[in-house]
Amino acid sequence: MAKKVFIIGAGGFARETFDVYIDLKREDAVLSFLEENCKKDGEMLNGRSIHDISYLNALNETKNEFLLIGAMGSTKRRRLLTRLENEGFQFDTIIHKSVIKSRWVKIGAGSIITPGVIMTCQVELGRHVIVNLGVRIGHDVTIGNFTTLSPGVEIMGCAALGEQVYVATNATVIDHVKVGNGAIIAAGAVVTKDVPEMALVAGVPAEVKKIYRTETEKPW
Repeated sequence: MAKKVFIIGAGGFARETFDVYIDLKREDAVLSFLEENCKKDGEMLNGRSIHDISYLNALNETKNEFLLIGAMGSTKRRRLLTRLENEGFQFDTIIHKSVIKSRWVKIGAGSIITPGVIMTCQVELGRHVIVNLGVRIGHDVTIGNFTTLSPGVEIMGCAALGEQVYVATNATVIDHVKVGNGAIIAAGAVVTKDVPEMALVAGVPAEVKKIYRTETEKPW
């Protein structure tokens, strides 16, 4: 029997993630939404209850009987999901049925692949990667843990994205470009050269607009 699932998050992307479960005919597997500092504890969202993340404390002894999935758009989700991993919780991985992908694609635990995505051969995604609506990923691309690709993004062949990268809507990363850990690529940007770690790049072609010193400075 398939394990039950808690969705971590209760925002727009969490609802979209629930829709993926519905499309996969796994609606009954989803128990509820969980979020930090929850102000809506006990309320209903799209037919499922919302609870504070502390709800998991009561389930610690049975953690092997269910799965979690981190459906928070912000790359700052890394802190929470890493803590839960360290506490021994296991994560689901979901791929929408409309996704077109080569058999040579590797996808890490906790990743969410939404409708309309295309991934060609020798693509490797790390843990907790979010690939949003209509993203296209070319051959020999590597994408690090906790990276988010927003709707309409295109990552061309042999590009390499580090961990905790945020690529905003309709941005393009051309072939053989390397994007450093923690970088942010602005909406509509066309990245034609390597991006430093913790940099914000924007424009066509994209240029560095800012280097963040810490994660807390970043908008995502």
